[in-house]
Amino acid sequence: MQTYGLLSLLPMALAIALVLLTKRTALSLLAGTLVGAVILYGADAPGHYMSLVYGTLGSELWIWVLLLVGLFGSLVALFDASGGIQGFTNIAVRFCNSQRRSLLTVWLLSIVVFVDDYLAILAVGAAMRKATDRFRVPREMLAFLICTVSAAACVLFPTSSWGMFMTSQLVATGICGPTQGIVTYLRMIPFLFYPLSMLLCGGLYAAGVLPVFGPMKTAYQREQAKPLAAPSAEAASGEAAAGNAWNLVLPIVVLTAVTLLTGDALYGIAACLLSCALLYLPQRLMTAGKFLDTILSGFQDMLGVLCIVAAAFLLRDVNDLLGMPAYIIGSVGAVLNIHLLPVIAFLVAFALGFAAGNFWGVCAISATVLVPMAQALGGNLLLTAGAIISGVVASCNACFFAAQATLAASVTETSNATYAKTALPLQALPLGLSVVLYLVAGFVVQ
Repeated sequence: MQTYGLLSLLPMALAIALVLLTKRTALSLLAGTLVGAVILYGADAPGHYMSLVYGTLGSELWIWVLLLVGLFGSLVALFDASGGIQGFTNIAVRFCNSQRRSLLTVWLLSIVVFVDDYLAILAVGAAMRKATDRFRVPREMLAFLICTVSAAACVLFPTSSWGMFMTSQLVATGICGPTQGIVTYLRMIPFLFYPLSMLLCGGLYAAGVLPVFGPMKTAYQREQAKPLAAPSAEAASGEAAAGNAWNLVLPIVVLTAVTLLTGDALYGIAACLLSCALLYLPQRLMTAGKFLDTILSGFQDMLGVLCIVAAAFLLRDVNDLLGMPAYIIGSVGAVLNIHLLPVIAFLVAFALGFAAGNFWGVCAISATVLVPMAQALGGNLLLTAGAIISGVVASCNACFFAAQATLAASVTETSNATYAKTALPLQALPLGLSVVLYLVAGFVVQ
């Protein structure tokens, strides 16, 4: 496949610069795709660009994401209209009677809902937003925790969406046979330095042991200047009018259970919608017509998010056509040696994932190239695989225009640019810690 060298980095660099300058994520990403199309096709760019749009938005993956994100918007609207979110908030406020407890609850729930990072971001964000508002937690901190902790936790469980895919990569690259995938993955978990570091640092940030700094500290100061909100009379008395937490908890349990059983969050959402109907209609919380209207309005609320995700998908495909991943991997190949391989694998996967916004694809590409290098050099294959996966998770946390950050920004009612400004500085600690650990492990474990 033809590569374009340094020119392949231009669309991504332009998109990131425009996001930071204009705060308009979707338009900035689209601008990057247009520049990439001109590089690829020159004067014939318009026709080829439309073919790319049709191909990307007609893919099974995009249709799956469209339905998943849109229908989860429907679920959030139903949870709100039924009083489920309010009821859960009232319970959470009684337990989370301080800022620290509310943040630790967010951290814990983001780990508990490990089956899928999209699911954890949307479910925990919707459930805890009002509770954290009660104790003047900045929405930026809520977005940071649900986005970073959910992906970090998800990759540590072989039965999660991330775990199942990463297990398949261990088999595909020949690290283990098909029947040894889960066992091998469990043996690799101690080498997942970034997810483990992110979980630790996330918990310490939530507990107040690690102080926030930079723009996130400014966000805290802004919230602390506001008066502490008093709980409503209904919340204090626990009256039914304040909402019923079971209208949120039971559908979420159904969603999680069916997703685990089927391995597909879309089946879980379909089952969850059905459970909502069986719960809400007999309680006369809404009519059948209102139920359907709420589904539609919730789906519409996610259109802005879907536009950003669609633009990110297009930019990912443009980067692939430009050969950007191959160029970056080829550029570092000359400096690889057995001791530096783990830290370089981590940094390459991080850089590729951040630039491309395509985390599973980057994992597959990186593993295909770097695992054979580790085999040729006689390196520790589990350490190399752990470094690649860790780099991909770190890039998922840092990539502020990717689907995960976009969903976190949407559910917390912030923005992608705000996420970049406040979350990335806090991520620097687990990122730096991971670099040091992989550097040391390259000399100790290899």
